[in-house]
Amino acid sequence: MPIVTRPRPQPLDLHAKYRPHPGQAALHNDPSQNKVLRLGRRWGKSRWALFELLKRYIEALNIPVSPHLIPPWHAWIVVPSFPQGRQTWDEILHFLPKDMIAPSGVKAEDWMIYLRGSPERPWGKIELKSAHLPETLQTVGLDFLWVNEAQDLSNEAFQKLLPTLRSPERQARAVFEGIPATYKDHWFQRAYEVGERGRAGWLAHTATAFENPLLTKKQLDEIEGDRDLVPEAVWRRMYMAEFSEMASYFSNIEACVSGDMLPEPIPGRRYVAGVDIGRKVDATVMCIMDSVDRKLVHWKAYDAGQNWIIQREGINRLYEDWNIEKVVLDATAMGGDMFSQELQSMGHNVEEFVITPSSRDRLLTTLVVATERETIHFPAQPQLLRQLRAFQARKQTSGSYKYEAPPGEHDDWVFALALGLYGCDDAIPASGGRVRLRSRRYLPTQAEAAGGTRLQVVKRMERLRSERMRERWERAGVPL
Repeated sequence: MPIVTRPRPQPLDLHAKYRPHPGQAALHNDPSQNKVLRLGRRWGKSRWALFELLKRYIEALNIPVSPHLIPPWHAWIVVPSFPQGRQTWDEILHFLPKDMIAPSGVKAEDWMIYLRGSPERPWGKIELKSAHLPETLQTVGLDFLWVNEAQDLSNEAFQKLLPTLRSPERQARAVFEGIPATYKDHWFQRAYEVGERGRAGWLAHTATAFENPLLTKKQLDEIEGDRDLVPEAVWRRMYMAEFSEMASYFSNIEACVSGDMLPEPIPGRRYVAGVDIGRKVDATVMCIMDSVDRKLVHWKAYDAGQNWIIQREGINRLYEDWNIEKVVLDATAMGGDMFSQELQSMGHNVEEFVITPSSRDRLLTTLVVATERETIHFPAQPQLLRQLRAFQARKQTSGSYKYEAPPGEHDDWVFALALGLYGCDDAIPASGGRVRLRSRRYLPTQAEAAGGTRLQVVKRMERLRSERMRERWERAGVPL
């Protein structure tokens, strides 16, 4: 990179494109090395962070560095994924003073910008980095680290980033900004608590969307209107910056935790299973449920990429050991469809569940209602609890909300549990009364419909289920 110097820039607060509101100005003036900012949406945190970066670069131009330090000044802007970083990148290009950019300094294909320097610090570099592959977030030392939408960065990504602030001669300033995380052991929540405890060099700050005086009445009304679209805890997390483990998509999680996993089936109980087939980075998870009590009693997980023959044989063995009546399996992708057919060829009753946008919403909504009403129970399985707590509402550019695991997290346990619940009996209303049983008739394949031998097995299983249902109804005193 050629040395291209220029006269030192004017103070940042004279920049015509940015006039910080009082809350932003106070944070610019705070000298803390690490700023952990838990801020409501629409407060202006991304705009503030960009100009904090520029402010610190301008200050650094007065500080001589060793000629062996390459680059002389280095900043990363880390986003959960490149699609999420598009708006940030566009704002950088718009607000970055043109005389601060070195000739031919914008390398859009590499998400990189070279900056003009000074005699003491000849040049600098800004890079936009994605955290979707944590292993790429290492090996460098940074003068400035800005983590955007910190609540969506995985713990693994943060662990890779932390050493970038520990290099000799680097200024090692950091800004971590976002809305609150949804569980206590998320690194962003832990970092905020470090600042709250008053550790030297760390600032923890929170502010709501309503503390941005630049928002118009129409915009404030829109924020208030979002209360009708999401649960109250979710709304308060997004706009009031309130941390709560109840602010995930699934509420009342702790109330549904009970009991332990069973090492083996209990004679006389009926079991069903939900299977989420792993793809690339997700594990394959099988959740075995007590069909009547709607309770998770046993599980098995296979690491991503593990041999499918091993997975198939493992699921086959559990099916037989637990005398499972039905497996509800995610058959969305081709792999799931093939997996289902292999299990069916073994004589197992497999219901294929194809996940589309509408069926996905129905599946998740059923699980939400079950947790709210405590009509599902599960032991304190760490991966399951983590994923349930992390699942969150994410506002789309269209204004609608999508419920999903944040980048870097997984949803295999959530969907395996939801599929298992789908195979269970309906919950018995607290007020009693007739129980409405869902009709999930097994649909035979074309070969079975033509008279294959397995059709007889299916009919026998359906008859046994019907007899058991009748017996339960009679024991409950339900007139038939």
